[in-house]
Amino acid sequence: MASISSWADEHRSPSTARWHYVNFPRESCVYQRERDCPDGQCAVEAVEKQTEVLASKASDDKRLLALKYLVHFVGDVHQPLHAGYGDDRGGNSYQIQAFGKGSNLHAFWDNGLIKTLQEDTGTLSQRLLIKTLKNSTAPWNAAQAAQASCKIVASEGFYPCRFVGQDYIQAFTPVMENQLVTAGARLAELLNRVLR
Repeated sequence: MASISSWADEHRSPSTARWHYVNFPRESCVYQRERDCPDGQCAVEAVEKQTEVLASKASDDKRLLALKYLVHFVGDVHQPLHAGYGDDRGGNSYQIQAFGKGSNLHAFWDNGLIKTLQEDTGTLSQRLLIKTLKNSTAPWNAAQAAQASCKIVASEGFYPCRFVGQDYIQAFTPVMENQLVTAGARLAELLNRVLR
C-alpha cells in the first residue's frame, strides 16, 4: 500500500483536484454537504464514492483505481489542513518560518512536522503500529474524520505566530502521530469491511 499511497497526488488532474480536501467555514466544523462540498467535489464525498466503487462488482481496473484513491484520501481527511478553512486555502496561504526557511502551514503539516521526528519510515511505522494495536476502531465515515480534523485546526495554538518553534513541535507532534495512527487503523477497518 505504501507504493500507491501518493499515486493520487502524482495523477492529480483538474477533475480530481478538489477530491483531496474539504473546506469548512471558520465558524463551524460541522460538515454540511451543500455548503462544504458543492457538486460532491471534496475529500469526504470522494472517500464515500470510491468506497462504493471498491465494494461494487465493477471491473478489477476500476476497483484498483478506487483502492489507490482510498489509500490516499483516507490519509487526506486525517491531515488536519485537508479539512481546514477555505479562506486560507487549508493553511497554504498562511506563511510561516520553520527551520530557518520560509514555508506555509499546510506544507509543514504535510511533511515538515514528521521530518522533525528524524526517524526512517520503518522505525516510525513500527513505533506507531504499537499504538495502532492498542487503538480499536469502530466503523466510521469520512465526514466524521473531516470534522475531527477541522476541530484540530480550530484548536488553540494550531496557527503559530508565524515562527514555528520547539514548543509548537512538542505540542502538535502527538496530535500528528495520533492522526497517522487513526488514519491507518481506519483505512484497515474500511478495507476489511468493504472487501469481506
